[in-house]
Amino acid sequence: MSTDNKYDAIVIGAGPNGLLSAAYLAKAGHKVALFERRHETGGGLNTDEYYGFRFNLHAIYHLMAEKMPAWKDLDLASLGVRYIYPQVVAAFPFKDGSSLIFTRDPQETAESIAQFSKADAAAYLHMWEEFQPMLDDFLIPMTYELPKPALDQLSEFGETEVGAKLAEISEMSCLEVIDHYGFQHPRVRMALLSFPAIWGIHLADPLGFLYPLYLCRMMDAAFVKGGSHRLSSAIYRSFVRSGGQVIDENEVTKILTENNRVQGVQLQDGRKFFADAVISTLNPVQTFKHLLTKEEVPFTLSQCVDTWQWEERSLFGLHLGIEGGVTYGAKDPRVNQAMTVFIGLETEDELLDHLDRVDSKSTKGPEWLHIAQPSLFDSTMAPPGHHTLRAEAVVAYDPDWRARSKSFGDACLDLIHEYGTVDNIVLRREVSPVDIEQKLTTMTKGSYKHGAYSTLQLGYLRPNDLCSCSETPIDGLFVGGASMYPGGMILGGSGYLAAQVA
Repeated sequence: MSTDNKYDAIVIGAGPNGLLSAAYLAKAGHKVALFERRHETGGGLNTDEYYGFRFNLHAIYHLMAEKMPAWKDLDLASLGVRYIYPQVVAAFPFKDGSSLIFTRDPQETAESIAQFSKADAAAYLHMWEEFQPMLDDFLIPMTYELPKPALDQLSEFGETEVGAKLAEISEMSCLEVIDHYGFQHPRVRMALLSFPAIWGIHLADPLGFLYPLYLCRMMDAAFVKGGSHRLSSAIYRSFVRSGGQVIDENEVTKILTENNRVQGVQLQDGRKFFADAVISTLNPVQTFKHLLTKEEVPFTLSQCVDTWQWEERSLFGLHLGIEGGVTYGAKDPRVNQAMTVFIGLETEDELLDHLDRVDSKSTKGPEWLHIAQPSLFDSTMAPPGHHTLRAEAVVAYDPDWRARSKSFGDACLDLIHEYGTVDNIVLRREVSPVDIEQKLTTMTKGSYKHGAYSTLQLGYLRPNDLCSCSETPIDGLFVGGASMYPGGMILGGSGYLAAQVA
């Protein structure tokens, strides 16, 4: 066997988790090859440039940013990553001219809530005060530690007062968490539920432990200066600097095994590469059904993969290059300074009804958009005198999406016009769930987290109890993508953990 095609480790898939796994292993001194089907690395950390406009077509908000271990471990700041933290995080303008504003300062947010309900303002401050130690003591550290079985985790929570409070809300749904803290006003409740809802979380499912993360981390979300791809480029540079080899435009079509032991991989062109360890960052179906034969996968693992569920909700994105920009007609000028603007819905009932229509595929057009103009905070995202805009709608997957993308995009524009003025549009692009699936094939049915977040697909069960700690029943084969614990959303967790275990 030639040493040219022999490695210590091979990583399949050069999305954010694949890049992280490879970079950590290479930094530790291992000889590592990273294989990528597409012509570029980064996966969902995708920034496309057209005539000076930079569009973040997938990942845009980074919830962990400088919290993830890779920030310091790989010294990403020295490799060109700069995070931008707008003070106004989210704005909810209403048709009567009023608006609800969420900022990084919980007191400022409470003051905005108080115009609708003083009791809800006090509830927000109380909830925020309880959530912070939950994040610091448990939720953020747990993101970068291997998962524990549910009963063991609950037992650990019960050892402290903070943990006991987290255990209590863990049994609740997001709706019940809002009830638990006593929120009453329908506009306030709608806004608070919007943060998990935009990421496809089903509000009635018992996933309350996620709520502090989605609320508080969204209040500390960041843009990457120059576009999200700058993050993947920095990890790429770290990997190559440590001697790693990227082999892109080459699709792995088979994981090679012998006697239940990984040997390496085979590419579409027939070439074979060998390694002591293989980390797959693909989804479970691709890894265990497409790259391995039925005989190579233990029956119990195969059964687990057969029941893997994709997300019911995906995202439709309308991306605009505008000469000028968008100005909202709300009375509070901070709406035009917000990182994200939510339009279309005014009450909790409207939100819940809308999500029901999405799930039943009975929506006729966009009813709810969350909109970002990154160029408001980063002039490198658009030519002088211009802005980039990204409007996203939560939608259901449909294989015929592309046929109606143009008309759906037109309807998105109509909805934006109801809340503000849009200057001269000079560039436009729609990205439907079908476009997501075809470009990033790990995201089956537009499943941008590589699989549904449900009680049976989270924590120690993500993707299943046989593989959630990265190791698999096949010796030398590890998993490390968004379908592994802790999940997707550019957390920097799955790839980090896979590298530590491998």
